[in-house]
Amino acid sequence: MKEAKLEQEYKYGSVRRGISNELRDPDYHVTSCMFDDKTGLPSYYLFEDRLQTTINYENYKDVRLRRNKIVVLGINIDNLNYFDNPDSVLLEMATRMKIYMPLHYMIARGIRYSFWVMMTNLNGREETDVELSKIRSMFKMPLKNGERALYSMGVSIYAGQEVKAKALVEEAIVALQRAQAEGENNLLFYNYN
Repeated sequence: MKEAKLEQEYKYGSVRRGISNELRDPDYHVTSCMFDDKTGLPSYYLFEDRLQTTINYENYKDVRLRRNKIVVLGINIDNLNYFDNPDSVLLEMATRMKIYMPLHYMIARGIRYSFWVMMTNLNGREETDVELSKIRSMFKMPLKNGERALYSMGVSIYAGQEVKAKALVEEAIVALQRAQAEGENNLLFYNYN
């Protein structure tokens, strides 16, 4: 018995060495903090990491290559608390976005706001507007229970300037809060003025 306990302590770590319970538990998955357990989407932290990686790639590209625009979209379902089962609404909207959005867009579950989307390889404002109108039409469709989700969306755009991912997210949050203040089903861009 004592040998088994020592073997388990050796295999999974020890409290005396400062290793947390999660790391000692053989059933704990390291990826559990990277994905949302309700929707299966990546977490906000993974989204922010991927956004910074994408920005770094664009910043350090060869000068002869065209720089891509990166659009950061924050989405909040404003009436989420009024639904009987908010988790099912989040799951349904996450499933819609995974099905209808291109594979190279990153969709993530937010902390304070419902969803975050990183759209890449967009050529201009017209293409950005078309993609955003597709996303808005996704949210305008009724849910399975016949009700409608009221949303607010905030957009910030990376166009080649030196910026951190956190700054782009903060700009999208400012636009999202302005959209919420103006009422339901709004989408606003962050303007630098």
